[in-house]
Amino acid sequence: MLKKISFAVLIVLLTISCSNKSRDKLPERKLLAATEIVADSLFTSFPGIMRVNSKHLILLCPFDLTENFLRVYDRQSGEEITRIGAIGQGPGEWITPQLANIDNNKLVVYDPNLKQYIPVSSDNLYQDISIYDLFRKIDILNPLSFVYLDSNRYIVANYKEQYPFEMASNGRISSCGKYPFDANFSNASGRLQGNVIMHPQKKILIYATSSNPYLAMYSIKDDRLDLMWENQFKPPQYSIVDNNLQWGDEQPDGVSDVAFTKDYIVCLVKDFKSEARGRDVKAAPKAIYVFDYNGRLIHILDLPVHSIRLASDAETNIFYSVALEPDYSIVKYDLESVGL
Repeated sequence: MLKKISFAVLIVLLTISCSNKSRDKLPERKLLAATEIVADSLFTSFPGIMRVNSKHLILLCPFDLTENFLRVYDRQSGEEITRIGAIGQGPGEWITPQLANIDNNKLVVYDPNLKQYIPVSSDNLYQDISIYDLFRKIDILNPLSFVYLDSNRYIVANYKEQYPFEMASNGRISSCGKYPFDANFSNASGRLQGNVIMHPQKKILIYATSSNPYLAMYSIKDDRLDLMWENQFKPPQYSIVDNNLQWGDEQPDGVSDVAFTKDYIVCLVKDFKSEARGRDVKAAPKAIYVFDYNGRLIHILDLPVHSIRLASDAETNIFYSVALEPDYSIVKYDLESVGL
């Protein structure tokens, strides 16, 4: 008997129209050479999320269970300044620490399992983030991504069936946002998770899916998100079976990480075929897709090495990445070096 299929059997090869703002013809791809290796031979099991402010580069190292999970580096010299944060189950310790955004001069650490967060002054990163009395509760289930707005408001990405986000505003919780496809999926949390970041100065938010080449920009209002634009920048291939989203064999990879620079949105994208999987270096992306603030894809740049993580303070067109070869290192790139 044929398996029952929700809506219809869909095998979709979908080319999104000009409303997605991609240019018909992009400039020839260029190599974006590294401007500087800021910190070399990072001693960590595997680098996590990275953030940057005017003085520091902050790297999450959540798999180093016997070490402090946040490494703080001087942005100019690359010198490691301090390590903070303890993993454990005691008072003031964290189980699954994550880095959220830097906003209003605050670096935010959160834990999706403990459902707690703490804003830390990014001018005083020596402050002990294990001060239990400063922990604040997250009142929304499954906060897979977390965006701190102010003392009374935050956004989480928990990828429910109809909406990817929920916003807590002055004690009121509302669902918001949209998925790339106009359908409800019972497995959205497993298929449409992604990177959710807020601009450090402007009240705008980017949602970039990890398994699908799609990004969307939202304007952050008092108690809601307003969609500004979305861009499915490569044709997806998917089917919907029993209300479950399934990727086709030729589904392209999505966005590994994303960052705001002064004039651009930069996305780290794996756009090559590889048999490598997991933490194999050859499985990591090597391309930077550059979008303007209107959502147009304007350039594709090749990095010299396989890389993960992106970070920028959005004050210049400089961004940082973690190179995976020959050793883990923090590398600086300048988009203006290729004429952007």
